This record gives sequence, C-alpha cells and structure tokens, in this order.
Amino acid sequence: MHPTTDTTNARVGQGFLFILLLGAALALPPLRAWPWIWLGPLGAYFLILAMVPRWRRVPGWLRVGTLSPRTLAATAGVMVASMATLVCFHHLAQPDVRAIRAAMPVQELGGALLTGVVFTLLNALMEELVFRGILFDALEAQWGWRLTLVVTSLLFGLGHLRGYPPGPAGAVLAAVFGLAMGGLRVWTRGLALPVTAHMGADATICYLVLRGPGT
Repeated sequence: MHPTTDTTNARVGQGFLFILLLGAALALPPLRAWPWIWLGPLGAYFLILAMVPRWRRVPGWLRVGTLSPRTLAATAGVMVASMATLVCFHHLAQPDVRAIRAAMPVQELGGALLTGVVFTLLNALMEELVFRGILFDALEAQWGWRLTLVVTSLLFGLGHLRGYPPGPAGAVLAAVFGLAMGGLRVWTRGLALPVTAHMGADATICYLVLRGPGT
C-alpha cells in the first residue's frame, strides 16, 4: 500500500474509532456527565492507539505548534473577544444557568473555585483534543483543511446546544468560536494556542455560571 494512502486510512480510522467510543459513552448513562463524556472516550482512544502497532506512534496533530509574537497576539485577541462576547450575552440574554450549575461537580471538588480551575483546564484540553485534534485530522485527510474547518466548527456548535451559552443562539456563538479555534489550529499547526484561547472562554463561563448573575 502506498505510504500516503496508508497514512490517510490511519487518520480516518482513528477518527472513526473515536466516534464509536463516543457513541458507546453516550449509550452508558454514568458516562454521559462531564467530564466522563470526554474523558472516557479519550482514555480508551489513546489506550487503543498504544496497543495497535501501526497506530502506536504519536498522532501527527498532537503537537504544540508555532509560537510567535503574531500567533500569541492573535490568540490574546481571540481570548479577549470571546470573553467579552460571553459577558455581553449573559447580561443581555440573562439565561437560566441553574441546570448547568447543577451539572458541575462543585460538591465533589470541594467548592466553586477549584471546580472553576479544574473545568477551565480540563474541558478546554479535552474539547480541543476532540474537535481540533482527532476529528479535524480525520476529516482533513479526506476533505482538506477548508471544508474540515467549517464542518468541525458546525459540529462544535451543535455539541454546545445544551451547554453554555445555551440554546440556538449559543450554538451559533460556539460555532463561530470553533471557527476561530480551528483557524488557530491551521495557522499554528498545533493545539497549544487553541487550548489556551479555549481556557479563557471556559474560565469566563465558570465565573458566569458559578458566581455571576443570571439564574
């Protein structure tokens, strides 16, 4: 088999594997809650990659990427814009966040502050590994980065219909944010800066849901 074809098949196969694992997690009620909905499939995914000889090497998308004054400035700009958008949305729409707050493991983690820190670090990392890592790589192998950027952004938006910001308007905002994260991923050829920008948005969400007004 041609090396390029073999690599493409591996990228697509790994993406399909993760979708199967995510489907299995959704079918099991204990795994539907955060963080298990991402942590379970991701853990199983990397374990299987370590066990399959042809997939054993580190995935090509799992890298830091280019860190330069321009990419760092762009990331800072995206963070500020996303944080400001979330705050404006919260104060204008005044969404009911009680269900989202109740789903956060505040009691298990011993308080809102630690919950916010854990959620900010872990959620941003896991979602970027999924949407800008595994799924992006699998779709890009077939469709190229432009169409993949659009599709993964739409999937990211749909995945946040029941998240924050809530509802259709929130899904649109999440899709736009996903587009920005995908753009950073393509530009820097890595996940470090998308994860960093995502942490800024998630930290803002934690404040709005756990501490901010609007219940």
